[in-house]
Amino acid sequence: MRYRTGRAVTIAVGMAFGASIGLASAASLNLVAHNLTPYRTCTVTATPVATISVIDAGVRQANATSNFGNVTSLDIASGNGANRRTYLRFDLTNCVPAIPASAIVRLATLRLYLTAVPAVCRTIDLFPVTSSWTELGITWNNQPFGTSINNPPTASRTGSFDVGTPVGCQNRTTGAYVVGGTITSDVASFVTGGASNFGWMLRDDVEGSATTRTVTISSKQLGTIAQAPQLVVTYVAVP
Repeated sequence: MRYRTGRAVTIAVGMAFGASIGLASAASLNLVAHNLTPYRTCTVTATPVATISVIDAGVRQANATSNFGNVTSLDIASGNGANRRTYLRFDLTNCVPAIPASAIVRLATLRLYLTAVPAVCRTIDLFPVTSSWTELGITWNNQPFGTSINNPPTASRTGSFDVGTPVGCQNRTTGAYVVGGTITSDVASFVTGGASNFGWMLRDDVEGSATTRTVTISSKQLGTIAQAPQLVVTYVAVP
């Protein structure tokens, strides 16, 4: 009888201990689940053609007073007197739901559709623009960064990607969105209000090449959704 009683006590204790572990485990699981914060993504796409949520334009050194805000493709080129730059701006207020100022931006990427790449690997620099500009008014002569080539300096870029056909270059083929183009810190500043959103300027890392080298991307004026410029922002909405 003592043996059986002892066994029953042992079983009872074991069951109680197991139940305690089960409750503790359940409590832990509930706690973890409660603290999970979902990531959210906002994609701002340059469509339709008439949208003002995205504006894009090109400026050309050889046509210094002409505007290229209504063209179907945009160039970033390095050449002797033939440098070209691209300006882009995405209105983040079009995100639904709105990105709160308290949000933590985990990743922000420009998606630009390549239609022509140079025979050599070129680095394209991304610079946040520091003053306003208009799609149908910007020219080489009145652009926010001025007319001096290789300005702003490379050291002030906030992102970059490589384009060209040689093996090892980051983006080697046409008919695809570029890999790279990460501008997370810029978008984070726009969201918190630490900086004003005037978009970005893209230029060749070394302007003024003896041989002209050109990268071409589709603009919103092409009207093709599958090639439209995009800004993709992944963030965590912090209460």
